[in-house]
Amino acid sequence: MTVVVAVLALVVAALYGVIAVEIVPRLARIASEPARLISLARWGAFAFFMGCAATHVGIAAQVLLGAGHDMPGGGPEMAGPGALELALVHVLPHVAQVIGGLLFISIARRHLDIRLVSKEVAARLAQLEARFRASFEHSPIGIALLSTEPGSAGDLIQVNPALAAMLGYDEHDRWPGTNYRELLDPAHLGGSADDVVALLLGDHDELDVEQCYRHRLGHEVWVQVRTSLVRSDDGEVLFSLLQAHDTTEQRRQELALRHLADHDPLTGTVNRRRFEEELEHLVALGERYGQTAALLVVDLDGFKHVNDTYGHQHGDELLRRVASVLRERVRDTDLVARLGGDEFGVLCPQADAAGGATLADDLLRSLRESATVRVGQRVVRCTASIGVAAVGGGSGLGAAELLASADLALYESKDAGRDRVTVLDATAGRRTPVRSRLACSERVREALETGGFVLWEQPVVDLRTGRTEESELLVRMLDASTGVPLAPVHFLEVAERFGQVQALDRWVVGRALELLARRQAAGGTGVLHVNLAGASIADEALVDELVALVRDAPVDPRGLAVEVREAAVLGNLEAARRASMRLGALGCRFTLDDFGPGFGSFRHLQDLPYDGVKIDGDLVRDLATSTSDQLTVQALVAVCRGLGKQTVAEHVQDEASLALLRSFGVDRAQGFHLALPQPLPEDSVVAPLA
Repeated sequence: MTVVVAVLALVVAALYGVIAVEIVPRLARIASEPARLISLARWGAFAFFMGCAATHVGIAAQVLLGAGHDMPGGGPEMAGPGALELALVHVLPHVAQVIGGLLFISIARRHLDIRLVSKEVAARLAQLEARFRASFEHSPIGIALLSTEPGSAGDLIQVNPALAAMLGYDEHDRWPGTNYRELLDPAHLGGSADDVVALLLGDHDELDVEQCYRHRLGHEVWVQVRTSLVRSDDGEVLFSLLQAHDTTEQRRQELALRHLADHDPLTGTVNRRRFEEELEHLVALGERYGQTAALLVVDLDGFKHVNDTYGHQHGDELLRRVASVLRERVRDTDLVARLGGDEFGVLCPQADAAGGATLADDLLRSLRESATVRVGQRVVRCTASIGVAAVGGGSGLGAAELLASADLALYESKDAGRDRVTVLDATAGRRTPVRSRLACSERVREALETGGFVLWEQPVVDLRTGRTEESELLVRMLDASTGVPLAPVHFLEVAERFGQVQALDRWVVGRALELLARRQAAGGTGVLHVNLAGASIADEALVDELVALVRDAPVDPRGLAVEVREAAVLGNLEAARRASMRLGALGCRFTLDDFGPGFGSFRHLQDLPYDGVKIDGDLVRDLATSTSDQLTVQALVAVCRGLGKQTVAEHVQDEASLALLRSFGVDRAQGFHLALPQPLPEDSVVAPLA
């Protein structure tokens, strides 16, 4: 027994020594106290365990030496009360110490194996932790640590100042709750909150969603939230890291841009593009489910007179008033759009032709009473003509065809005396005006496909020198049966109504560039004028094509001048500005055609990058006999000269008018009195202008 006690004492002593020499330094290296305290604690533990080891060595020696004195020969036959006492006092505690010590050392060796972790690494880890804390506190992005523990998943462990400020709090404020759900706007909970819950439960490792939080003052704060789980080395989930980037302003700007893309800036109604999209949607519903709708096209009667007489400022006010009347009289489910100029569209889901006609009659009455604008002491009123077409009902018509049909019904209202409604039903195709316009549209389509258009040229004379250095290209359509060239009055309005004018303008510009290339190659320096419709300058895709045509053509672009009617420019001022700037950047000139009936034009156009104006022919045609026209032209020339713009007079009919124009200071002129338009040769090189 003595030997057993001694051996156990020595083993315990050895275990104490291992703990003191190996385990205690391991514990010291991973301690988080200052280095001096760690050192003191380490040496204190070392002294304690080494003292214990020395004590047990002494006990072992005492047991062995004492046993030798008590027993003759030092044999193991020791007996009596001394042996039992020794077993109880030393053997059992030593057995427990041996078992416990071995277990402690084995665990410490396995889980505290940091022999490769140097002091430099520990310092580096401390530095990284300090950087994380600094980043957390000073990050401009909102950050929160969320609990993932069962029963408290989503609770806020810690929130950085950026997230607090984002929601109207500071770090000293009491938060509205302890769970992230209490930060969300109840009106926008949706499924994203459930997604975050799934992440907190470990179903996902990362999540990127847009959420709406509620600001302390009550308004919405939209944030892009990225949430990820933070795990230990052995894969255990520690917490969730939430990062929130404030996207409120970005979202507001996107909504504003989306609104601008879908709405008319003058009236606030939706624009033609959005209206046509909704019409196509209703057509699809009609084909699939048999649903019906009513389509109304509203055009003001005499709007040009209001613009010309009282100016575009009052014309714009009238358009806004008309839009307001239309919105007030339709249902919340109906859609009102400004289709262009003074034309509006109304789309009524869940209605038929009869319902559309009833609404149209009500709109006419409301417009007669309320579509007014005050000019001084005078109240100017406006009526409208309306065309109605049924959507669905087995008509088989597409969106473009329905819009054209409603347009044709509108024109029938105009032809019948205005201020009335015409419903185009299944039998409308037999009506003569409708059939005539449809046939004209078909002839325009065929002419575009078969080369049925030609260009004529009319010289523009410089009134100071008498030279002809510029000319205007005029488009004509050949009659399919006789080959007689038809003036634009016979086809241009229909082409505009049926969306064919863009293709026609593209063809005119292409032919003009070919002609310009021939003349410049032959040594000519003249300028060719071409006309573009308002629908063409508002068509961004077409403007892209025209810019590419001019850029790629082997010509000096300064030889091309683009003319757009003043009314078309005012109908879409921003599009006209963009088109003129893009073409002007290439070197092309930009001229306002039919300019001058309303002096409100200058307020709108003073910043438009145009080079000159072409005085409206209605002011020139009777110039020799009309005192009011003479005063108007003189005033226009004075204003244009003050703005540094060139002036051109068209439709000059006699020598007296020409003399007056020259005396007024008009720069150039054209008309039958100066030269008749002549058809251009198709294949020969045209002689350059003098």
